[in-house]
Amino acid sequence: MNPTKNLSIDWYSPDVLEQIVQNIKNPLENIIAANQNNTLENKERLEEIIFSNTKEISDIVEEIMLKARSKSLNLTFQGRPDIFEIYEDNECVREMCADEIKPQKITKQDQEWLMNLEKEIYGSITKDFLNLNELSYKMAVSERQLHRKIANLVYLTPNKYIRILRLHKAKQMIDSYIHRSISQIAYAVGYNDVHYFSTLFSGQYKITPKDLLNSLR
Repeated sequence: MNPTKNLSIDWYSPDVLEQIVQNIKNPLENIIAANQNNTLENKERLEEIIFSNTKEISDIVEEIMLKARSKSLNLTFQGRPDIFEIYEDNECVREMCADEIKPQKITKQDQEWLMNLEKEIYGSITKDFLNLNELSYKMAVSERQLHRKIANLVYLTPNKYIRILRLHKAKQMIDSYIHRSISQIAYAVGYNDVHYFSTLFSGQYKITPKDLLNSLR
């Protein structure tokens, strides 16, 4: 019997975590019991119990992840992607795009896709390297499709898009005075090389992050 077929999770219920725990509780208890059972002398049987129940837990977790991803990709968002406002407010970003972004010609569905993409990027923004294969998996597309879709919608490569969002987030941190040093801001948006971060920031905003931070003090 496939345990995932009986997996019923209400993703909008406050009891969702309890439901997840209940689904993995039995196979986990079986593994613990098998390890603690000193009378179980058959090593192969022990390994079989552990493997079977571990696989059961793995199947449940995979089902949970698929359902969560499906729900996330189908959420209805208010507002619009950050890239639109960044593009409209920043001449340097407009020059990075291969063509003019026209938000009014981008469907609501594609705008929601872009907002999901930005959500994934922001969720991993502290990493110094964002794996595009992993990002495309989270967006339920191939890496090639990821490149094509970003290029068709905002006329950027994925890496340029990610860089623009990193620096946008850094500017928000400076404007809000969240961090007191440029190194803290750089690390917070995934740059370990502070000099490189400052160079990129200056290229996008025509001011160094240090000068911008000092101007707000």
